[in-house]
Amino acid sequence: MIAATTDAGLECPSDDGIGALEAHAKHIRRLIVRLAATPTGCHLGGSLSLVEILVALLGRVMRTRPGNPRWEERDHLILSKGHAAAGLYAALSEFGFFDPEELVRRYNAEGSIFTGHVNAKAPGVDFSTGSLGHGLGLGTGLSLGYRLRGLGNRVYVICGDGEMGEGSNWEAIQIASHQRLSNLTIIIDRNRGQNDGPTESILSQAALADRLMMFGFEAIEVDGHDLRALCNALEAPAKGTSPRAIIARTQKGAGVPMFKGKGPHYAVFTPEQLRRALVSMGEVP
Repeated sequence: MIAATTDAGLECPSDDGIGALEAHAKHIRRLIVRLAATPTGCHLGGSLSLVEILVALLGRVMRTRPGNPRWEERDHLILSKGHAAAGLYAALSEFGFFDPEELVRRYNAEGSIFTGHVNAKAPGVDFSTGSLGHGLGLGTGLSLGYRLRGLGNRVYVICGDGEMGEGSNWEAIQIASHQRLSNLTIIIDRNRGQNDGPTESILSQAALADRLMMFGFEAIEVDGHDLRALCNALEAPAKGTSPRAIIARTQKGAGVPMFKGKGPHYAVFTPEQLRRALVSMGEVP
């Protein structure tokens, strides 16, 4: 791989590049924590859990042009767990789609495009999401459309593990498998937590990889905070014409040591809580 520069002037990782990706992840987490200290706060735990997934996609795997977000040959990222908007916005700003300070200043403010659930008016966001169980259907239809037109755009959909209890997702999975949508990849953020408590106490999502393979997907399970493992899984050559699923084992609140891997689903930080969070991350507030 040859080093390159994005439209925003950010250096893309060259060759291995994992160290550069880890630096991006650190910057993104610091920004997410700052968003938790804005007046309305944010869905913090689930935004922190998917940081490496977003970094692997936006920083390495996907074809994007931050200076031209509607570029026709781009790949698409659909955040089906749209409540984790703070995570996606922070990642998009890190990779040059908009200014991070503008994001902090306008996040979830009245009239802002940076709403608390993902908003398609924000550069780099193709679909507004929030109601769970919709993103995978959108991604399946989009993938089928590209396949029928003979185009090479790829579609990546990030789902929450609690969201996999939605029947609509399994309908989309059946269609994707039947249509052999090899241009579709699902990444499941397996953080084992949802709004009402531990995922496994509400509706078990055990053996997700086995279940997806039974439905005709090519599926793999990886450490969702290991950027090398994520990149390898996302970049592995297709074995056939099946759609692909990656179950990424993550932790809510990951990267903020004071949470000990059990970050809150939602948080509105006081200035003192923000200072403590940044200090625990080794940052100077």
